[in-house]
Amino acid sequence: MKILAVGAHADDIEIAAGGMLSDASDAGHEVYMVITTVSGYQDLDGNLGRGNDVAQSEAETAAKIIGAKDLITFDFETLEMPYNGASVTAIEKQINKINPEMILGHWPHDTHQDHRATALSTITAARRHNKLLMFEPFTPSGRSYEAFRGQAYFQVTEKARENKSDALRAHRSEHDKFGEETWVSAVEARGVLRGFEVGAGFAECFEVLRWDLTF
Repeated sequence: MKILAVGAHADDIEIAAGGMLSDASDAGHEVYMVITTVSGYQDLDGNLGRGNDVAQSEAETAAKIIGAKDLITFDFETLEMPYNGASVTAIEKQINKINPEMILGHWPHDTHQDHRATALSTITAARRHNKLLMFEPFTPSGRSYEAFRGQAYFQVTEKARENKSDALRAHRSEHDKFGEETWVSAVEARGVLRGFEVGAGFAECFEVLRWDLTF
């Protein structure tokens, strides 16, 4: 199976689906990761939080830990990700090239504008594909007026759980903002909660946008 995950920034995919993608890669499936923005940013005072080159380097390291077959990064500006013909076309070209059996993307009610635009662009670009799951948003971008509906669970193996956490730690530039172990521990805690909900040690949860129940 070919699996395509589309995230707005370096680290979004790992937070939401790093465990499942790692397990998929270990099982022999082909995992592809698309990041739609350059992912560098400045704070409100103009101080550099993460450079584009650093974000790309960290994303490449994390993708290798996950076991991705390929990492594709677009050049849309951070905080300015559009939902228009250009964004839809860019994602649709990758869908046509890869021809994935499963597509993962952002939840459209996310409070981060880049996440929302990436979600809508992915949904439009994947309009002819029948297996689509949406990421569970992670705070602070998950504080929406709409409730995320966790409907599909993936039980993550212990090895993939470790790979997920190691992939997060590869994003060194994010640690100054969130604190390394605080951030990683929070993501792990959610995985433990989702695992508890389905009688597993660790899990990731998704909302179903479209799923073809074929045999």
